[in-house]
Amino acid sequence: MNKIAIVALLATILLSASASTAVEDSTFAVGDEWAFGKEIDMMEEASSEISELENKITALISGEEAEMVKNMSGLELKSFDLNNEAIIGFYYTGDVVDDFDQMIHMQTEQSLYSHTVLGTTITSMFPAEGTHELRLECTESEEEEEIPDCNLLDNTTGEQLDLEEITTEIGGSMHYVAKVTQDTWWTQDTHELARTEITVAIGVAGGITIINVPNLTFDGVSILDMGENEGEDEGPSFVCGNGEEVPFDWVNDGYEDCSDGSDEQQYDSEGNKINWFDCHDGSEVWVDQVNDGYEDCPDGEDEGYGVDEGPFSDCEEEEEESRVCYETIDIKLETAVFEMSSEASIHLVFDFGDDPMNVLDLPLDENKYWDGEMSRLTVSGDVGGQVDIAKPQLSLCPDLDCDQLPEMQELYSELTNAIQELHDNEEFSITVDRDGDGLPDVITEWNNLFPMYIPETWMDQIFQEIVDQIACEDDESAQEGEDCDETAEEEFEKLNLRIENNRFAFGPYALHEIEDFEPLPYAFETGEKETVQATDGTTYEGYQVFPTDECSDNNPDEDACNGEEDDGDDDGGIVPGSRAGEEDYNDCEGDIFCDSEIIWFHDAKTGHPAYINMDMPNLREDGYRIEMMPIDSATADAQVAANADTDNPEKTTLIEIPKEEVEEDSLLPGFGIIAAGSSLLFVSRRFKS
Repeated sequence: MNKIAIVALLATILLSASASTAVEDSTFAVGDEWAFGKEIDMMEEASSEISELENKITALISGEEAEMVKNMSGLELKSFDLNNEAIIGFYYTGDVVDDFDQMIHMQTEQSLYSHTVLGTTITSMFPAEGTHELRLECTESEEEEEIPDCNLLDNTTGEQLDLEEITTEIGGSMHYVAKVTQDTWWTQDTHELARTEITVAIGVAGGITIINVPNLTFDGVSILDMGENEGEDEGPSFVCGNGEEVPFDWVNDGYEDCSDGSDEQQYDSEGNKINWFDCHDGSEVWVDQVNDGYEDCPDGEDEGYGVDEGPFSDCEEEEEESRVCYETIDIKLETAVFEMSSEASIHLVFDFGDDPMNVLDLPLDENKYWDGEMSRLTVSGDVGGQVDIAKPQLSLCPDLDCDQLPEMQELYSELTNAIQELHDNEEFSITVDRDGDGLPDVITEWNNLFPMYIPETWMDQIFQEIVDQIACEDDESAQEGEDCDETAEEEFEKLNLRIENNRFAFGPYALHEIEDFEPLPYAFETGEKETVQATDGTTYEGYQVFPTDECSDNNPDEDACNGEEDDGDDDGGIVPGSRAGEEDYNDCEGDIFCDSEIIWFHDAKTGHPAYINMDMPNLREDGYRIEMMPIDSATADAQVAANADTDNPEKTTLIEIPKEEVEEDSLLPGFGIIAAGSSLLFVSRRFKS
């Protein structure tokens, strides 16, 4: 195990813990508490951007095109409400728990959370659910550039199509919680760190729900699929001179995609054009006029209009300037619910035994240096988590059971086959075996997959493979010309790698019992004395504390480094995060946080953080600054309890979905009001040439 890595890990985490050394007037009493933190309303921070978005939507629904759609059909996007919430918070709390058995027990927590909740509603005028026979009547305007007058009627009654007000709801949420809990035990007589227990936990939950999203189908084909061919390519096709077909947007693009080159303009020996494009009315235009942005055919099919059978594409001329199109549509109001959650955590215990660690040399002073060596260290811990994705609730699922869909059954079958292949692999066999029968599981439903644990029960086999690789029983390594590493086998056994309750656990493992173990050096130093004035006018003074090494300029022992230089083969003994070697880590081109300064002020007397200042000038145009000042512990505890539960990160939702609103036997959700309006504009444009 890399010694530098251990020291860096400990140093980085311990600096956020409050501690005291043998300073006569630095004592801690059970019940002492300290806290600071801040919550930011992201909607308030982004209010200008949100207002800009709302203005754009308002302009869209009140614009000329929207007014035209309303006049011809009655279809209308009446109103919208972006009822969204978003907060982000960070809180740090600490307290002295007890002073039992000659030890002072402290606990600190750092909680970071973000909660984003969507509750958007859109109100529109739309035809009721069911089948409708439509007739679109359009008359060309006398002015060439004017859009023709169109009316969308009920073909059965000949009257304006009956519409009803529909409210579409889009709800969703994303919740993220990260929490670092640290319990530390300090000797009462010398106030040095004897043991620390660290838990890093992360919880995530989220989902999205849609209600009453109109889904349109024209003669059984979803409007989302209109214009698609039977083959792989989407959109209208162009028929080459030899009968081949290529996508229409490949025509006149500078590349010959037809084998006879007919999709690009061709010329005879005298430079005259020789191939053309046929319009619907029998007229012709040259191929170099196709896809050039101008409608040269009467119906505009040289620009892709009318080439495919889209909505309202079957039109009949009633008079010279009047056309009528017919269409049968089916409308279904769709509902869908998607939800997921996951959690992961790592728990580590560092025990320094009878050689405690001097983490903070109090009282602090500027450019102060102190170091030491750990002669005893025992490590243990566990890590694990799970991912749980709820079975989607979709109105397309038979009896609301998506497992019955052929696509899902095919997916389950492929997963089962893949697991069987892994099981049959002679070199490295893995079996996903939840029921414990020693055979691969057959996946037939969603619950065979989720919740998905990390690690799974088949990790036992992976551990066994590791053991087999380092075992010396068969002397496999020696047969390959290498010495059998008996030490590695012994140390692996001492590590006690195991699975407990779907978690990967190890230890307790005594590093100081390794045959070649040497004491682990550590060192810390402070920077210059810092002074800052908070926004409330309070002035804070304090010091930053850095992990460092013996080569620091603040080390009074000038010969400690022994003139050693980095030979390029390692990291030169520089502890990550230390100021020694700072010049090697200056390249941050493209990093928006490059010029940011985050300062933790440590109180000179107690050592625990008293103020945090984050200055991030590149985060946005006018810069950004966050400060966290001391606050009442009860306030911080209440915020953490309400917003930072890693086991249940979901805070709230703005739209609740009744189960009975999820309907059966339908197609995938479409984009009804938008698609219908677009199709009407599409038809109108065809009359503009």
